[in-house]
Amino acid sequence: MRAVSARLIAFLLIAEALTGALRVAGLLPRLGGYDAVAVALILARGGLGVLQFTGGWLIATHRPQGRVIAGWALIGGAVLTPVDVGLGLAPTSIYPWYRWRFTIAYVAYALLAWRLIRPRGSPDGVRHRTPDV
Repeated sequence: MRAVSARLIAFLLIAEALTGALRVAGLLPRLGGYDAVAVALILARGGLGVLQFTGGWLIATHRPQGRVIAGWALIGGAVLTPVDVGLGLAPTSIYPWYRWRFTIAYVAYALLAWRLIRPRGSPDGVRHRTPDV
């Protein structure tokens, strides 16, 4: 079950990164028409897309660092989405009356996915190595 959920999360991260890249690419020619907050959020969304793609790709290819990078991407998305989509501080294609519904659903997805892919080993999710004696 865990392997299936990891592959699904990898696919979702890669798909989200690619659609986000298309969105950011469409906004770049008009970047000068937005205020500084919107520009910062657009660029942050682009950086988050790089992190999402990298984490998804590394999980899909069974690399151990993929879970950590994908975890950071999911938490970053859970933090960024309420700011740019929920509060409407950056341009988005989501209708205004669906903003908070989408935001809550995305944050729930991100936290659940993070919970499923985080490294196991200790309660804080960090694998601790014992020193060789």
